[in-house]
Amino acid sequence: MTVTVGTNERQWLHNCFSSLTASDTTDLELDVMYVDNASTDGSIDDVRRFPQVDIIRNDTNLGFAAANNVALRHALNAGADYIFLVNPDTRTPTTLIRDLVDFMDRHPEYGIVGPLQYTYSDASDRLNEYNEWSKLALQCGEQHAFAADWKDHPSPAGPEEGRAPNTLEHAYVQGAALFVRSDALRTVGLFDEVFHTYYEETDLCRRTRWAGWRVALLLDLGIQHKGGGGAGNGRYRRIYMRRNRYYYLSTDVDWTPRNALRLAGRWLRKDFRGKSVGGQTTALRGTYETVLAIAWLCLQMPQIIERRRRHRHLVNLRPGPVGRRSAPAATTQESAR
Repeated sequence: MTVTVGTNERQWLHNCFSSLTASDTTDLELDVMYVDNASTDGSIDDVRRFPQVDIIRNDTNLGFAAANNVALRHALNAGADYIFLVNPDTRTPTTLIRDLVDFMDRHPEYGIVGPLQYTYSDASDRLNEYNEWSKLALQCGEQHAFAADWKDHPSPAGPEEGRAPNTLEHAYVQGAALFVRSDALRTVGLFDEVFHTYYEETDLCRRTRWAGWRVALLLDLGIQHKGGGGAGNGRYRRIYMRRNRYYYLSTDVDWTPRNALRLAGRWLRKDFRGKSVGGQTTALRGTYETVLAIAWLCLQMPQIIERRRRHRHLVNLRPGPVGRRSAPAATTQESAR
């Protein structure tokens, strides 16, 4: 099943669903789903032109995490083996979905994979040049998610032994084109909806690794992705990226409390000066937005404690070296709240 969440992104929907519904599905049963996150630009009318696409309409904007969870629950209940999360501002090559399925069928030790991303074209789905996200992912390689701010922390990548060829175990697969095994979701749960938007896919990838699966980018597969999406830039992006980064770190059981506090201190010094991860602003606005983020984080403390408990449980599920797990068992389904 493919899942596309859109909020006022009508301009992209024709190319997105034209390419998805034209996929080569030989020997596959493909369901295509669109989740409309309270759009007001007529997106629903455009999607209705594709009778193959199932539509779910949310009355309010639930955010990326919760809106995807609506469709993920539907897919799991319907018995889907794999789910492909794909943004509206993408064009999918004809053979990509089949190639992703073939990879996962051959390599059951992988829980989440994704294609590299290429620049977007209105005219063709031909893959010409890496987009900015792919360039950055290839440059960073297999470092941990916060390597730019803290070098001395282990990479999340698994050992070389047991890897599939042409894979890069980057810190995460971006939610714009994320292909996940349903058994992995049944074990680690869905997106953590506290994130709302940003870092939710990074969190899902780390939980999947903690439970014993590999997570990787597939270097010989690709998809077009414009980037930017409905979340946009400005204050919205700064606030959610800033607060979610602290929430992500505070729920990461691989970081010692001492190092986590030191890293958070580095972030705070930048955030108060208005030089946040989500974009630059004035020192006054940066201070105000950072205080709001700290207050919000304090309110999440019960959730943080519970998440850390669940995350330790996932780590305990891991049966040994990553890559040696042949048929991961669906032991628990902890739906993200």
